[in-house]
Amino acid sequence: MRILHVIFTLCIACLEIACYEDKGNYDYTDKLEITVSGIQEAYNRIVGDTISLKPQITPANREYDCFWGIIAFNSGSNNVDTISFEQDLDYKISLRTGSYNLLFCAKDKATGIYAYERYNLTVGTETTDAWWVLKENSNGTDLDLITPTKTMPNFISSINGKQMAGAPVSLAFTRYYSEFDSTTNANVKVSSVFVASEQDIVALDYYSGKLIRDYDNFFYEFPQNRKVTHLFNGPSDIHAVVDNHLYTIPAMKNSAPYTQFSIKVDGNYRLSSQYHAVGAKQPLLYDEISSSFCSVTRGTSLLMYTDNSGISPNNMDMELIFMGSRSPSIYAQGDVAYAIMKNGNKYYLMNIDGTLINRVNSNPIKEMVEMPSDLGVLNADFRTVNENNDIIYYTKGNEVFACKLNTWEEIPQNLGIGSGETITYMEYVKFAPYGSEPDWFDYVVIATHQNGEYKLYLHPIQAGNIQPAEKVYTGEGKVKKALFIKLIQFSWGTGVYDSIAS
Repeated sequence: MRILHVIFTLCIACLEIACYEDKGNYDYTDKLEITVSGIQEAYNRIVGDTISLKPQITPANREYDCFWGIIAFNSGSNNVDTISFEQDLDYKISLRTGSYNLLFCAKDKATGIYAYERYNLTVGTETTDAWWVLKENSNGTDLDLITPTKTMPNFISSINGKQMAGAPVSLAFTRYYSEFDSTTNANVKVSSVFVASEQDIVALDYYSGKLIRDYDNFFYEFPQNRKVTHLFNGPSDIHAVVDNHLYTIPAMKNSAPYTQFSIKVDGNYRLSSQYHAVGAKQPLLYDEISSSFCSVTRGTSLLMYTDNSGISPNNMDMELIFMGSRSPSIYAQGDVAYAIMKNGNKYYLMNIDGTLINRVNSNPIKEMVEMPSDLGVLNADFRTVNENNDIIYYTKGNEVFACKLNTWEEIPQNLGIGSGETITYMEYVKFAPYGSEPDWFDYVVIATHQNGEYKLYLHPIQAGNIQPAEKVYTGEGKVKKALFIKLIQFSWGTGVYDSIAS
């Protein structure tokens, strides 16, 4: 492609002259107004696609010189690549993933008057609008990617040659992991999906699925035992628990290029499998040894325990049964957490402040009420909180119920899951990136397993009740978790958002 900096500069200059210095012949130039129509404001394409556009130029009974150009969004450069000199565009995309401006100029041959238009183009890959389904196969862990048009099974092994050892644990996403770029001989920030199994942790390139780093290259000092139990996000971090110790990788836009778990949390603690880690909120954890709520940041190598005032969150002599996220508003995801606690034969529901960031030393417990001991939610297989309402959904066998937290009423949801299907996963999934309302959704996502295969049901919600699934996906294996990630074009640029981040 040829650089068209000079041509586009002249084009813009001519436009400015036409707008601000038209003191000449008003007999014909002032009467000619060129408009371009038939083109959308924004387009989303994947690498290898062909974008075909047919602009309509008015007035149509004249001859025009046309050209198309493309420039990276917010690149800080005036260099525009020419991609066509024809009015109609047919362009096979071979660009790097990211956000671009697509430019079109039409010049009237007789008068030299220009029309100049700018459109948004987001270039992704097949991974940039997908459910990342973490699953257990007969001999390890892998991912299925479910896109709007197809399923890409066993994504890790098909791209990298082998799956992960051990049963699946969890997965997390960050836009700001660091990877060494051999072409520039420097570390660069990359969007990455972290995947954990019981014996492995990997970082995958979000756009290609290629392995960036695995367990053997993640630690400065290896844990004594290769046993992974947790993987979750912090506000600008990735956290993992390996061999009962918490490790952290800072993952910030403007941070130093951390590629390994650089912080190890010392001390005598054992973290519950239940935790609250949503978007920009500081993670809320529970230490089973001291029966205390706590948190972690990249600024210290110790767990941070909370204040003792009011209902003490420390040394409670209670077992944490469940913890889930509640969002008081669309822009306050995870501001509230609900926890079910057990003390002897009694159960309690705690209303917890989920906004621990910058306030770790305050008491997060807002309220604690005793729960009726005969509630089914207390002995459920899986639980999840309705982020928009005070409801906990839970499963028992292959049946699903809704427990209203203000009345303790428990309502069967009658979803008709087959008697031979075993539920392996349930989670309330909210996707609500700021400024992209058309992409928002709320689902209760349920996965079942039967005869070596899974079904993944996406159930919408109406008035707190789970509706019949509007989408059902199938594949091989047993689902552990599903994470939705999408590349979104805004008027101010491009962002990658997932169904955990706010």
